[in-house]
Amino acid sequence: MSQRTQAVANSEEEPNMPSLRSYLSRMKNLALSSNANSSQRKTALVMGNPSADLDSFISAVVTSYLYNLRRNARQSGSRTYIPVLNLPAIRSSDLWRLRPEYGVAVRLALGEPADAVSQGEAGSQGKTSVLDELVTIADLKENEESSLQRFFLDSGDSESRSEEGKQHLFLVDHNSPSIPGLSAEVISSRFTVTGCIDHHVDENYISKDAKPRIITTGIGSCTSLVVKHLRDQGMWPSPVQEETQPLVEISRLALAPILIDTSNLKARGDKCSDIDREVVKFLESIIKSQSAEVTKSSTSSPSAWDGGAFHASISTAKSNSLDLLSMPEIFDRDYKVWTEKTSSGSEINIGISSLVRPLSWLIKHAGGIDEFLASISDFANDLERKLGVFCLLTRTGEGRKEVVVLSFDEAVKDLTAKFEDRGTELQLKRWAEDRALMDRLTQKFEEKGERTGEWKIWFMGDTSKSRKQVGPLLREVVRDL
Repeated sequence: MSQRTQAVANSEEEPNMPSLRSYLSRMKNLALSSNANSSQRKTALVMGNPSADLDSFISAVVTSYLYNLRRNARQSGSRTYIPVLNLPAIRSSDLWRLRPEYGVAVRLALGEPADAVSQGEAGSQGKTSVLDELVTIADLKENEESSLQRFFLDSGDSESRSEEGKQHLFLVDHNSPSIPGLSAEVISSRFTVTGCIDHHVDENYISKDAKPRIITTGIGSCTSLVVKHLRDQGMWPSPVQEETQPLVEISRLALAPILIDTSNLKARGDKCSDIDREVVKFLESIIKSQSAEVTKSSTSSPSAWDGGAFHASISTAKSNSLDLLSMPEIFDRDYKVWTEKTSSGSEINIGISSLVRPLSWLIKHAGGIDEFLASISDFANDLERKLGVFCLLTRTGEGRKEVVVLSFDEAVKDLTAKFEDRGTELQLKRWAEDRALMDRLTQKFEEKGERTGEWKIWFMGDTSKSRKQVGPLLREVVRDL
């Protein structure tokens, strides 16, 4: 028996409600073991979307934690839920640098004061050994012992398996499975989606028989829907039922993406809903209750709960996260991709990168306009991406948003004009902040007198809109071309 398999066996003896660190360690040992999926143990992978932002990460962890807690209580041999990050090229050991807000959120969840976390040097605030206990697709692909490895290898095998032979997926923060490096046909042949909680537009992929099947738009954070579902099903324990500390850790963790995605409940429109506000109130009540208990039993005076400092600590880590990254890492950091067919049958890969810095910063970081455009070209034309359309969504320091749409395929001719025509809800406005950039783009897409693609840049007038609106619009336009 391997060390990991032995660790999995030993973990069955652990408490019903483990600490966050202990839980993640148990899940990693299971995911990388030879019996992660066998006749003796059935598993479901809880997975967010390929952007792998804070919302996807924490939605997956919280969902799996509480589903497994219910499973342990029943002791019925039911399915084990393993959280897996949808990152085929990033190992968990690299998350502290590429996703520092993960580490900050985890440190805060474990009880470190926000001011202490924020005082760390830039680039080191996300360092915590707990991140090494997470599981990414890259970790699974590199581990030959794991019985889950075969589901993620790009072997080109799309032969249909029986339902019994497919790996179960529970999707969070998206409702149509997307795994970079695997085609839709391969995904369909290897996986079956048995549950879904999401706040994006319904793509009508999820079976009506899926349990749960929660796809609700107009919600700021998917984690809000996760917590609401768990409460509605009686799966969220009360402090009376369970040990207080693990429950507070999970509550703090769940709070992180909700406050980030709703700008500390100050966002407008569908970026912040009554459900988000209700869930924040619920989670903070658990945290404040524990703080009150600590105060009663302690001679010292612990600091009161400060949601503003909690939010600011994570937000700052996220904003500064691009400083230490290369241009490809920046584009790939919060990235989603889809494949759509035009009316003539041409398959077009559409990639969208959401960035927390403006174009001016990106150009400077790249080393200049030519270097910036070269990095875009290299990223879009990479053999694993082959993008026909690439969109950048950026934020300026004045709270404005920039939208860049680039097309590299004649099959999507007139894309930018039709996107602008249909983007009335985005309130697209003329962008002319950098004449040198505009001139170089024109030259690049009309080399030697031949048109090689299209480009256009706008300001987004309605800053409450995001990739949740831009993505479906771009895909719709491509389908109709």
